[in-house]
Amino acid sequence: MVPNTVLFVPEALDKLMNVSAVLAKPKSVERAEYDEIAARFPTPTLSREWAADPAAVVSELKKLGLSRKPVVLVDIGGYFAPSINEIARLFDGKIFGVMEGTENGVQKYEAHLPISVPVITVARSPLKLPEDHLVASSVVFSIEAVLRGQAEILQTRTAAVIGYGRVGRSVASILRSRGINTVVYDSDPIKLAEAAARGFQANTRLDQAIGQASLVVCATGNKSLDLRGFGMLQSGCVVASVTSADDEFDLGSLSRGYRRIEIEKNYIRYEENRESGRHFFLIADGNAANFIHGAVIGPAIQLIEGEKLYAIKKLIEGEVPLAEESLAELDKKSRGEVAEIWIEHFL
Repeated sequence: MVPNTVLFVPEALDKLMNVSAVLAKPKSVERAEYDEIAARFPTPTLSREWAADPAAVVSELKKLGLSRKPVVLVDIGGYFAPSINEIARLFDGKIFGVMEGTENGVQKYEAHLPISVPVITVARSPLKLPEDHLVASSVVFSIEAVLRGQAEILQTRTAAVIGYGRVGRSVASILRSRGINTVVYDSDPIKLAEAAARGFQANTRLDQAIGQASLVVCATGNKSLDLRGFGMLQSGCVVASVTSADDEFDLGSLSRGYRRIEIEKNYIRYEENRESGRHFFLIADGNAANFIHGAVIGPAIQLIEGEKLYAIKKLIEGEVPLAEESLAELDKKSRGEVAEIWIEHFL
């Protein structure tokens, strides 16, 4: 749930297809946008556990009056990846397919190939590059704003970026451009090699990357830190994420060894239960840092939303193949059409 949702869902998506329900990511149900959407559409509760239970999902589809009807699932984060084959088998209507909008979601679907329905993604589209860079810019902006609220200056810290994907790459570059010593870790050797080629200190081990950093920005979307990972942080470290806490961290594990102290709403202190004095701070309690200040990135968001609409249209028209060996993407011509329309309206 971001400000654009209140435009995209009712003013665009609901005109292309009938929106039967909007399932907000769990950490966004307290946002004002949720209330606006909930006033217009059913909003069943979303959780990873529910989405992974095909019988529960099919039961909800039937409650929504979708029996014997065609359905498209618009996913943000791979929620239906582990259950989509069984959902398609159990449902008495037809699953036209899934449109996945995020990189971490793509990885989850790829881990479950082959899939018996079409899955199309915009996550790796060149049209998403402007959004990724602007998200990274807003993440750094919000981190700095929170630190200034604590009478700290961003440049007094050394940084580690965990995950050198498209957002992580931009976060690392922005931090370095601000004069902050920045190291990078990624489990993918190809991405790590790229980071090194771009002049970053690239670490092959997570503990080496974060052990000396006083600011850690996590951009994997795939549980970058669990109890062991949090234990690698140096005392006083500030940790931030570019995505939701349930995707990026195993916060449940912290209850076994840390006390949670709310310094302010978006600056949470976790300190060890034992008398070591060791502690770290979690910005926005682990959720996307840029959400603190609205996550508004301007017209660039409409560029990728346009591609999402085009991808969903392809699913509805039956033009997307089954996801047997890979997920589908729009071709260059289709993306060019989206870009031309965006230029006409916004330039």
